[in-house]
Amino acid sequence: MRCFKCNEVLTKESHCPNCGIDVSMYKKAVMASNAYYNLGLSKAKVRDLSGAVESLKMSITINKKNIDARNLLGLVYCEMGDVVEALSEWVISKNIQPDNNCAEDYITDIQSNQNKFELVTSTIKKYNLSLRYAKEGNTDMAQIQLKKVVSQNPRLLKAQQLLALIYIKEKEYSKARKCLASVLRVDRNNTLAQLYMQAIDEELSSKKKESQSSLKKRNKDDDRKPLSGNDVILPRSSYKEPSNGAITIINILVGVAIGAALIWFLIIPSRYRGLTSEYNKSLQEYSEQLSSGNVELNSLQNQLDSVKKEKESLETRLSQVSGADGNNKLLTAVIKAANLYISNDSTGAAEAIADVDVSSLPVEEAKTLYNTISGATMMNAANDLYNRGMTAYNKADYTTAADLLVRAYKCDKTKADAVFYAAKSYVALNQPDNAKKYYQIIADEFKSSGYVTEAQAYVQSH
Repeated sequence: MRCFKCNEVLTKESHCPNCGIDVSMYKKAVMASNAYYNLGLSKAKVRDLSGAVESLKMSITINKKNIDARNLLGLVYCEMGDVVEALSEWVISKNIQPDNNCAEDYITDIQSNQNKFELVTSTIKKYNLSLRYAKEGNTDMAQIQLKKVVSQNPRLLKAQQLLALIYIKEKEYSKARKCLASVLRVDRNNTLAQLYMQAIDEELSSKKKESQSSLKKRNKDDDRKPLSGNDVILPRSSYKEPSNGAITIINILVGVAIGAALIWFLIIPSRYRGLTSEYNKSLQEYSEQLSSGNVELNSLQNQLDSVKKEKESLETRLSQVSGADGNNKLLTAVIKAANLYISNDSTGAAEAIADVDVSSLPVEEAKTLYNTISGATMMNAANDLYNRGMTAYNKADYTTAADLLVRAYKCDKTKADAVFYAAKSYVALNQPDNAKKYYQIIADEFKSSGYVTEAQAYVQSH
């Protein structure tokens, strides 16, 4: 555990050994956050995802810098089909801890498959549109959109829950059960799904009791006292044996004629009405889908127009704020460096002004502040970045090494070692243009160094 003020490793004492600040309450907060994280992890392992979300949210509420809790919360959101929420948590995590953070791998993995990423984000938009339709009472349109959502992203639990709720309202309980079963397969203890299941069971149980009560009443009404022998009157039979075979044949022919007439007048019209009903139903579904597509197209067009207007407004404001000479941009960089220096981030302060030309600063106060920060941070920042870059280089992590060594050179233009190993990193990454660029810097600016021969040879051969 590190001090929240100076980042020093804390001991068992209630005060920081470096800055002396009282850290007793801070330690309790961190331990409470870790306890909620462990609880969320335990729930996630048994697929109690909604419970895990609540515990992990409490963990990062207590300690927003709990990277493990925030990354796990993103994974739980992703498992529940809400990729946008997952990305939000991982981006925040990466901003809090840029280095050695698995959130960067998660983000890269999601964004590497662009088609799948766009499909998932489109389902979120369709869900939001369905939710708006449902709130407006247009359940038919909401149902059409939600069917598309769950077919494209069946793990989006909130879409399954909303569709189940609409089915319950329409008294289509079997379809609602199917949606809720899909939710509970992913999140076993989903409270909302269990409440919906309970409501369906109670409704069906109530209907069953009413049906049984009605049947018993009907049976009771039909019960009568049986007739005695004296009450039974047997009608006289009117049956007579046919006199010959001709009458039998005539009766058969008449029966066939009557049967044909029944088929023609009863069965065929019923069949025709069934086909007509199916056709009308299909036509209505196609009309609803077309209407839904038109509504969605209009909504997307409105969003596009709104984004264009906002872009134009921001460009206007940017031109007003930046100015033609870009002086405000330079002042902003110096101010940012000052804030970082005040917060004990010397490396960040040095990098903030690494690309600033002090002679271009518009006021003397800014130049004085630049010189103060530069003198206090540049050399240490260059050494820190160089050491981290060489550690990465020795581990064959050439991408990280190249980035850190180039940043070290920007902070200290005399650091030939940083330029040389940056060039070698780019060679290892098979980026000859970048490698040639930094070998050329050695050939031009460090002619007396031991690296110049190798640098000149590479530049001439490429």
